[in-house]
Amino acid sequence: MKRVGSRARTIECPACGGTLEVRAAGWSVSLACRYCGSIVDVSRPEVQIITAYKRAEASFALELGARGELFGQEWQVIGALKRRDALYRWQEFLLFNPYLGYRWLVVCDGEWQFGTMLLDRPAEVKKGVSWRGTVYRRQGQPQTTQTEFVIGEFYWRVARGDKAEASQFERGDEVLSQELVDGEETWTQLVPVDGDDIQATFAPNRRRQPRAKKPQGALSFKSDYGRERDDLPMMFAAAFGAAIMTLLAMVLIAGPVERASTQISAPYLTTLEGHKVGTLTVRRPWQFIRVRAQGAYFDNHWVDLDYSLVDQATGQSIDSYGLVERYSGRDSDGPWTEGDRRADTLVGRVPAGTYDLYVNAQAHSWPVDAPPPSTDAWADAATIDVAIEAETGALPWGNWFTLVVLLFTVPCVITWNRWKHHFS
Repeated sequence: MKRVGSRARTIECPACGGTLEVRAAGWSVSLACRYCGSIVDVSRPEVQIITAYKRAEASFALELGARGELFGQEWQVIGALKRRDALYRWQEFLLFNPYLGYRWLVVCDGEWQFGTMLLDRPAEVKKGVSWRGTVYRRQGQPQTTQTEFVIGEFYWRVARGDKAEASQFERGDEVLSQELVDGEETWTQLVPVDGDDIQATFAPNRRRQPRAKKPQGALSFKSDYGRERDDLPMMFAAAFGAAIMTLLAMVLIAGPVERASTQISAPYLTTLEGHKVGTLTVRRPWQFIRVRAQGAYFDNHWVDLDYSLVDQATGQSIDSYGLVERYSGRDSDGPWTEGDRRADTLVGRVPAGTYDLYVNAQAHSWPVDAPPPSTDAWADAATIDVAIEAETGALPWGNWFTLVVLLFTVPCVITWNRWKHHFS
């Protein structure tokens, strides 16, 4: 076994004055101050600050400076990262041995991997890549990864917020990881290592928390070493709660309900004008008014409905449009139907006041330029009967359903991506 050498030097942090130890002197480019979180450039003699930020409370599975033996060689932890993609959060630890260079330890959901950078690029093959005569199959789709937290020293310039496009290729327990950053490609071979061995060799005096069982299909990440927090159910619960609270608020805001109704007979090719449906009073500063039209049985016809809400005090009119229609036929794929004999029209934000509701109606046949076909059951009828009902205090269900879709989009996409990643 080769011992890690003592090529360390100390510098003073330009931001807080803390004493920092550069363990891989002559190799490292950047170092994150363990006291204030500033990232400094250690490749220049004068040591410049690259960036500084208020360090968040960070809990890593291994401490900086920890030494341990893996595969017959001793390694020292000199840097640590917290990273994430759309599916997972994980931690990466940069290991250093002055005779062997750099290696990686990666932990995600309590599973550890030992990483070695590849010097020869794998070749692309169908559904994966080939490396040294072995084929590795692609797992899932490429993911955009982001660095969330960084501490320690690294052989490249690293900062929180750095992004990379990552892909994984697997053969059994062995993984080849590809990362693309600004056109530069790197490959790493990852092999599993036992978490108990990591604990025993790198952190023998650090108490290990019992690992929680992760529900199948849930999104979880390490909030502390050995402890998982299930995040996806919380996202669904928050979306459900927001949807229910919004619905309750809509019901409270909607206000009292008044109704008016009538029955009309819409003539064919002529217009029924100015038929009064009834009078409605809006008692809140504003309310929604819903007008529902229900046509009697008809086929291959439609009825145009023009509504006018006329303010009794001012004579001003709020106009809207409704349509009841029904079509059917048969083609090479068989019988088909289209349209709905019932139609709802929502008039939004009607100011307080008393309104008379009028409707103009006209019936049509399909095709437009043809008279009603003689085979129609109602072809000899001159009108189509339509029942109309209007009410105040209506709820904008379309807006609410749109909100529900938006609230559940993110957790559903995460669940779908995780499912694909698991079964691909």
